[in-house]
Amino acid sequence: MGALSDDAGTLKFVHTYGVGLHSSETEPDVHDPGWQRLQIEEFVDFAVYAEELGFDGITVTEHHAPLMTCPSPHLLLAAAAMRTNRIRLGTAVTVLPLYSPIRVAEEAGTLDLLSGGRFELGLGRGIPGEAQIAVGRELTDEELKQAWVEGLEVVNLALTERDFTYDGKFFPVTRPTTIATRPLQDKLPVWLGGASKETMGLAGAHGWNVMRNFGSDQDHRDALEHYVKVAADHGYTRSGGNMMLERFVAIGETEDQAEENLGKLVHSFGQFLSLFTAGGRRVVPETDGEFAVDKKKNRPAMAISGTPAQIVDALQETIDATGARRVLVETFTREEARLFAREVIPVLKERNATAG
Repeated sequence: MGALSDDAGTLKFVHTYGVGLHSSETEPDVHDPGWQRLQIEEFVDFAVYAEELGFDGITVTEHHAPLMTCPSPHLLLAAAAMRTNRIRLGTAVTVLPLYSPIRVAEEAGTLDLLSGGRFELGLGRGIPGEAQIAVGRELTDEELKQAWVEGLEVVNLALTERDFTYDGKFFPVTRPTTIATRPLQDKLPVWLGGASKETMGLAGAHGWNVMRNFGSDQDHRDALEHYVKVAADHGYTRSGGNMMLERFVAIGETEDQAEENLGKLVHSFGQFLSLFTAGGRRVVPETDGEFAVDKKKNRPAMAISGTPAQIVDALQETIDATGARRVLVETFTREEARLFAREVIPVLKERNATAG
């Protein structure tokens, strides 16, 4: 199976997975290692299931808070790589400021080798405060931006060059360096997650792909146009096949069943949000769609719900309005994933087959 960005004329669907959010327990003991182990095992099993259902890819998110047992997404994907054969595996996203960028590149190379050339690296800035954890001190907004850009440059150099050096403030590489595990793919697919125009420009300038989960349809359309223009200015041809939009999906055979599934989704999300904020000690990110809430409907802003036909209509509207041709979805039960794969994906793929 080619890279997710290959073949812009085909609509592609990736299932993302918040490890811990899919627990069947309504009030789990999130600090119990036994419960945590079960969540990890269920993710790996689901990766196998997603491959059987025909999803083009599966990604795992990274969070450092109770309930979400996925602080080490690369380890989880290594396990999934050993149990799958065709499905693309990715992070959505690896929080780059928490790591040495050389280490990120090495682990990306290792994952690509383990998976037989199926890994795709998603990179993001993470939530407020996480970069300070990595460097051990408070940084100004300008320093945070500089550290982020430097980290991206070093990852790019490490993945594409040998014996490289880098003159940086935060990540200097003074000795000619070549990473130990180089990707099997000639050019490892990289996805940059973010909402700002600057992030879209960074992705375009590197010829990378983009992930978005925050903003209106018009915001996404404007971002795509800016991204395509910047990419062209740097010699890259990019399109909607290089942009992925995220949606939470609650789906049911009937509207009542979909509404019941939406209730479970809202409960899981609310549980995570309350644990994430740690009694108000942690700030909720303002530019991450995972945390945005539609206060009128009392549910995550990027959640859609309904019967298969209603989900088809909702996603088609998004595809038409934004121009994105990669859809990142998260269903919260296996039954919903099966229903989505059986009755939504084929319809949308056929309907949009010649729109590339």
